[in-house]
Amino acid sequence: MTNKMTATWQQICAYMALLVVIAAIMGCVRHEDEELSANRQSRRDVERLRSLPYVGGITAQQDEPTGVVQIDREHTCPGYRLYTLVMLGRAELISVEGNVVRRWQYQDGDRWVRAELLPNGDLLVVGMEHHGSGGGRPVPNGITDSSRYVMRLDWDSKLVWKRKLLAHHDIELTPDGRLLVLTFKRRMEPSIHATIPTRDDYMTLLDQDGRVLESRSMLESIRNSPEHFSLDTSGLTPSKLGVHPWIDLFHSNSVEWMHHKNLFSKHPIYGPNNVLVCFRHQDRVAVFNYQEKKVVWSWGANQLSGPHDAQVLKDGHILLFDNGLSRGWSRAVELDPLTNHIVWEYKANPPKSFYTASKGSVQRLPNGNTLLAESDKGRAIEIAPDGSVVWEFICPYGVGEFKRSAIVRIIHHSAEFVDKMVTASQ
Repeated sequence: MTNKMTATWQQICAYMALLVVIAAIMGCVRHEDEELSANRQSRRDVERLRSLPYVGGITAQQDEPTGVVQIDREHTCPGYRLYTLVMLGRAELISVEGNVVRRWQYQDGDRWVRAELLPNGDLLVVGMEHHGSGGGRPVPNGITDSSRYVMRLDWDSKLVWKRKLLAHHDIELTPDGRLLVLTFKRRMEPSIHATIPTRDDYMTLLDQDGRVLESRSMLESIRNSPEHFSLDTSGLTPSKLGVHPWIDLFHSNSVEWMHHKNLFSKHPIYGPNNVLVCFRHQDRVAVFNYQEKKVVWSWGANQLSGPHDAQVLKDGHILLFDNGLSRGWSRAVELDPLTNHIVWEYKANPPKSFYTASKGSVQRLPNGNTLLAESDKGRAIEIAPDGSVVWEFICPYGVGEFKRSAIVRIIHHSAEFVDKMVTASQ
């Protein structure tokens, strides 16, 4: 081969190699563009889901079985279950066989977002007046501030007290006998939005009669500890769920004061002044030091999507419900917060057969099983550690023609506690 032919062949080879490189680069760019586009679309889908009102129920067939439709008596945890009917404004306590033991309701047409039994049998309620679907009234668009309240009913559903309060999502009894409730305030935050108020969530303490003692701002506490909580303000769009537009920055939905004394000395995050909070719109859970107004730990970014109902287990692990807004399927997650490793999770087979975009609850039972609410579908299940379903409940109530009512949470209570209350009331 002549030198001229050799040079020409080398040029051709170099040109072909260049084409291969260009094609590879274009392929990578196209792949990255497609991935970026998909991520943007996923983000838009999540933001759309976040801005929608909570589902009050789903379409159901008239002849569908309801109540307890499955029970494995050998493996189901004995006791009772309290569940809240959000749009019907009431709560029911049922046996594992599905028999109604007690029913609480204050007035028709209210919406209840949380009902919590106290040790003496009283029921704490977070609710809204006239924002439910009972009584044949149309459901208003958006929730007015003036409709919000916290309330205490006795075992026989008689009113103990009722307080107007900008409360939402959760209330609990603290270890020292006070009541801890999630509340909110609107505030102008130009760094978040120039013209629309931001909804800042608060941890608020009440006395046993429902009077406000003090509050702590979530936003202030997070800003005091940026090393533990990187605030995500991207993609937040104005919401009208509160009638007037606001930026729903946090959408906190569960709050729990640390109460396992065996954990106090194990690690600082379990300290007796600490509070665990779950954030739907920040896709994470966090531990706050209530007294020092700071965050001491958080987790969930790029792991969770729209989570609910976080709680600390006796061994220090954190159990929570991960709705999976970006995935389209939900799961239960048990996390070791000292290593940030997921030590157990439940997802259905196939995963998309278990999904609720809003609400959702999870509870570890005394026998090691886990109780879950697939809230939007009005369904609850108890699963064994291997994920097998040993108990299943379908809400028997509707919120309209052929529409099954959603349930907020379902909570297990021991037979000893409930039987004692029933006997005392007779």
